[in-house]
Amino acid sequence: MTMTESPPSEAAESTEPVAATPGAGLYDALTTSDHKAIGRIWLRLGLLLLLGVAVLGVLVALEGTSADGADVFGGVNAVWQMQGLYSVGLVLLVVPALTIGLATIVVPMQVGSSNIAFPRAAAAAAWGFVVGVAIMVVSVLAGGGWGALDGVSGGEADAIELTLLGMGMVAASILLACICLATTVVSLRTPGMGLMKTPLFAWSILVSASVWILTLPVLIANLIIIVVDLRGGPLLFGNPEGTTMIFDQVHWVLEQPAVFVLGIPVLGIIGSIVPVVAGARHIAHAGLMAAIGVAGLLAVGGWSQPAFSDQRDELLFVAFGLLAVVPVLASLALNSLTLAKAGPQVGLPPAQLLGALGAGLLLLLGTGAGALRVIGPFDLIGTGADAGVVHLVAYAAVVGLAAGMWFWASKIGGYALPNAAGLGVMLDFIGAAVLMGAAHVLIGFDFASGLNDAMAWVVFVGAILAVLGAVGVVSSVASAKRSGDEPGDDPWHGHTLEWATVTPVPAGNFVGALARVTSEAPLLDVAEQADSDEGGAS
Repeated sequence: MTMTESPPSEAAESTEPVAATPGAGLYDALTTSDHKAIGRIWLRLGLLLLLGVAVLGVLVALEGTSADGADVFGGVNAVWQMQGLYSVGLVLLVVPALTIGLATIVVPMQVGSSNIAFPRAAAAAAWGFVVGVAIMVVSVLAGGGWGALDGVSGGEADAIELTLLGMGMVAASILLACICLATTVVSLRTPGMGLMKTPLFAWSILVSASVWILTLPVLIANLIIIVVDLRGGPLLFGNPEGTTMIFDQVHWVLEQPAVFVLGIPVLGIIGSIVPVVAGARHIAHAGLMAAIGVAGLLAVGGWSQPAFSDQRDELLFVAFGLLAVVPVLASLALNSLTLAKAGPQVGLPPAQLLGALGAGLLLLLGTGAGALRVIGPFDLIGTGADAGVVHLVAYAAVVGLAAGMWFWASKIGGYALPNAAGLGVMLDFIGAAVLMGAAHVLIGFDFASGLNDAMAWVVFVGAILAVLGAVGVVSSVASAKRSGDEPGDDPWHGHTLEWATVTPVPAGNFVGALARVTSEAPLLDVAEQADSDEGGAS
C-alpha cells in the first residue's frame, strides 16, 4: 500500500542513497537537522531520566516509610532537595522529554511533511534540554535545589541559583520544541489535510504544545523573579532563610490544572491505536478532536499560582478541577464505541492496546482524584492527595508514551520491540501508578495514622514497580536494536501517513509526492478503495 504518486521503480531508486542512519555518531547528532535523529536524542535522554527518577522515587518513598524518616539522604535539607528533584524530574523532565521525542519523530510523518518546522531550532532545543538537565541535577546534588528548611549558606545560595538556571533552560528548551511542533502541524500539513483531518496524535501534540507555550513563559518569569531576589533584591518572593518560598513559587507547574497537560498526548495515542485495532475509522473523529481541545483549555494553569494569590478555593479553580474529568471520559467513551464496531483484526500485539487503554483509565483516575481534591469539604489541597494526582497523571503519560513507543517502534528506530516485554512494562507502570497514586490520595484523607503508615509502604512498593518498568523499557530498546529484526513498513495496517513510508524511514520521509488526502485516515481510504475496486471487478 502506498500514498505516493511515484512509480515503484522510481521509489526504489531514490530511497537507497538517503536511507536513515539511526546509528550515527556524536558529530552527526550535534549537527543533524533530521527530525528523526533529533527525536531520538529526546527519547534517549527521556529513558535515562525515567530510570534515574524511578530509582530516586524508591529512595524518597523509603524516606517516608517511618515517622522519624529512614535518613536515606542525611539531613532535612537533603531530603527537601531530593523530594523537589523527584517531583520536578517526573513532571518537567521525564514526561516532556519522552513526549517531545516521540512527537518530533512521528508528527512530521503523520501530517505528510518531509521534516519538522525550524529543524535547527528543534536541534537546539534538544541540546539545550540536555545542558539544562545536567546543570539542574548537578547543582541539586551540590546542595542547591529549591530552597531549604533550615536556612541557606552562601555556597548553597549559589547552587540554588544554578538549579533555577538549569530549570529555566529546561523550560525554554521545551518551549522552543513546542513552537517547532505546533508550527509543523499548523503549516506543513500535506495537501488536502485540513485541520479537522489532522490525525489525533498530531492534533493532541498541537494542543499540548499550545498549552506549554502559554504556560512555560510564566514559569520562566517566576524563575527570573526568584533569581533577582536571591542576587540581592528585597527577597519578597524568594526569601531562602529557612522557608519553602522558592519551591512554593514554582510548585504550581506540578499541580492541577497545569499538570494535566501531561495527559493530553495520551488521548492522541489512544486515538491512534484504537482504530487500527478495530480495523475501522473512528465513529466521531471531530468529537475526539473536541475532547482533546477541551482538555487543553482546562490544562492552562499559569493563572492559578497560590504563591501570589491563592485561587484554590475560588469558583474558577474548582470548575477547572471538576470539568477536567469530562474530556477524558468523553474520549474513552468514543474510543470504546469504535472498538465495539471492530472489523477484522490485524494482529496488533496486545501490549499497545493494554498500554493505551491502561493510560486512559489512569488519566481518568488522575482527573477524578483532582476533582475530589477541589471539593471543599474533603479539604485535600496541601495533603498527600497533591502527590496522588501527580503520580496518576504523570504515570498515565508514561504508560501511554510506552504504548506509543511499541506502536511506532519501526518508525522510531527501524526495529520491533518485543511484545512479551511490552506487556510486562505496561503492567509494571500501571501497577506503580495505581499503588502510588491511590496510596497518596488515601494519605490525604488522613483516616488514621496506622493506615497512613501502611500507605507509605504501598507507595514504596509502587516505586519499585516503576523501576522495574523503566528497566523493562530500556532493556527492550537495547535488545531490539541488537536483534536486527525487520518489522516491515506497515506491520499493523495503520491508517495514517507515517505508515506510508518505508522502514527504516529515509531522509525526507517520503519518496515522491503524496496523493491528496481526503480524510483523517488516508491509508484506510486507499484500502477501502482497493476493496471496492476488487468487488466491482468480480
